[in-house]
Amino acid sequence: MIETSGRLCQMLGLPRSVGMIYGLLYLSMQPLSLDDIVDLLGISKASASMGTRQLSAWGALRAVWVPGERRDHFEVVGDLHVILREGLAKFLWPRIETSGKKMSTLLETLDRDRASGVLTPEEHRFCANRISQVSRLQKKLKRVTPLIQKLVH
Repeated sequence: MIETSGRLCQMLGLPRSVGMIYGLLYLSMQPLSLDDIVDLLGISKASASMGTRQLSAWGALRAVWVPGERRDHFEVVGDLHVILREGLAKFLWPRIETSGKKMSTLLETLDRDRASGVLTPEEHRFCANRISQVSRLQKKLKRVTPLIQKLVH
């Protein structure tokens, strides 16, 4: 589970350690400290700290107080719908929104480069085609966003 969580995050362009931390805490019966996470996963304290902050920001983890301990301990939020909803809202949706603006900027830059002679007509056509393909995918993702939001609420 820990390795699978790490690889899934990696496939999504996130640090592998973020997924590993989530997988470890998901399977842990007790809250774990940052030092526990570092020791059990064999990652750096900086990676563990960054990962727990990121997961906390998404609503996937929460810091809890453990009697007799001065350090923060972490546990997962058990409701996977909350995690999915927060992750999509804070990670995926903003990227879909900004990608549309980036596609427009890329096409404008491409046109300027062709007009100034930086690109040949063939290079322009090739690049414009590729950017258009990505732009179409982005538009499709934007259209299905409301449906996905309904599924995770």
